[in-house]
Amino acid sequence: MQDWSHYGKGYVRIKAYTQSPERFLNLCAYHKITVWNLVNKNDVYEMNISIKDFFRLKNICKKTGTRVLITGKYGLPFFFYRNKKRKAFFIGIFLSFLIMFFLSGYIWNIHVEGNIHNSTQSILDYLEEIDIHHGIPKKDLDCAVIAEKLRGEFSDITWVSAKITGSRLLLEIKENDKIHTEKIPEKGAYDLISDKTGKIVSMVTRKGTPVKKVGELCKKGEILVSGRLDILNDSKEVAKYEYTDADADIYVQYPLEYYQQFSMIYQKPIYTGRQRKGYVLQAGDYYFDLKRKSQWETFDTTTNLKQLRLTENFKLPVFYGTSTDYEYKTQEFVYTEKEAKEKVQSHLRVLLKSLEEKGVQISENHVKINIQKNVCTASGTLQAVEKAGKKVPTDILPQQTERKIDINE
Repeated sequence: MQDWSHYGKGYVRIKAYTQSPERFLNLCAYHKITVWNLVNKNDVYEMNISIKDFFRLKNICKKTGTRVLITGKYGLPFFFYRNKKRKAFFIGIFLSFLIMFFLSGYIWNIHVEGNIHNSTQSILDYLEEIDIHHGIPKKDLDCAVIAEKLRGEFSDITWVSAKITGSRLLLEIKENDKIHTEKIPEKGAYDLISDKTGKIVSMVTRKGTPVKKVGELCKKGEILVSGRLDILNDSKEVAKYEYTDADADIYVQYPLEYYQQFSMIYQKPIYTGRQRKGYVLQAGDYYFDLKRKSQWETFDTTTNLKQLRLTENFKLPVFYGTSTDYEYKTQEFVYTEKEAKEKVQSHLRVLLKSLEEKGVQISENHVKINIQKNVCTASGTLQAVEKAGKKVPTDILPQQTERKIDINE
């Protein structure tokens, strides 16, 4: 393994031919000449030694009758000597260090940690709004001001630590651990109206006056439960009105038409096992496929891309990765009656699961399958049961005025 501690000053690899290796090495140690990676090969000693100590071996070699042969030269001094005519190369190195020094005065990574309720992207977006972004000079940043503005913008952030480390702005955040609860809407007078047309199969009213009953039909937009309460007097007449927020669990049954048709003849790709892999590069709207164009008539292509990033949150609009072509041949098949029915049932199961996830239950299934002339048709009706009810403001009526009766009439 190369010793990088000597690379800057340079060192050489030598072979020492001597009849007194112990005396040679002892004299090197006495004169504080450092050697390393010492190897004995057939009584020839190979070792590394710095350039400065190499020139101090002359007297020791005379005393011990040692002959020294240089087998390798390493380090920056030899590197510069070998490339002394390549001026453009050294100018490039100088400019690279100059650019690195220039860029070190800017922020190229903004790292946020400790945030739970507020996403990193939302915090970065706010910082962008106040002109704190990737590429901003470090001298333009005031960490105390950044922390204060973040606490002011995000009410649930209780503590912020902002500090600059190298070219990175580090934001450590602590948030309030209180549970975020939804705001309760203001109380008022609301009716429950039907948002679908069908038959009421279940109804449990907690607040309000029921307008419809179980077993009755309802149309979309009709009032199911009114938020207006009629207060009757002793004569069973309406004395006044009171209003509330209607609340009820109402389930309505309605029909869903189902139709599916497909050919019994279908084509399926059969992969040959042949594939061709290459590299791709995408820069903005430009896409470069570096692999040779496939000569196959039919093939699928899969692409795996990664975005180039300079830092954790500073991404460039450049993507790189691999692209693989898979050859296949198309072959024609025919569904059996069993396979066709299974395909219909599979599609129907997916539909029912999707409806169930939306809170719709299927109470009856009247779908029939018919196969004629290489065509499979599935059609029929599904009876769906779904919770109904949409709140709308109640019409406020003027209060009833008491009627005065003249006893002389």
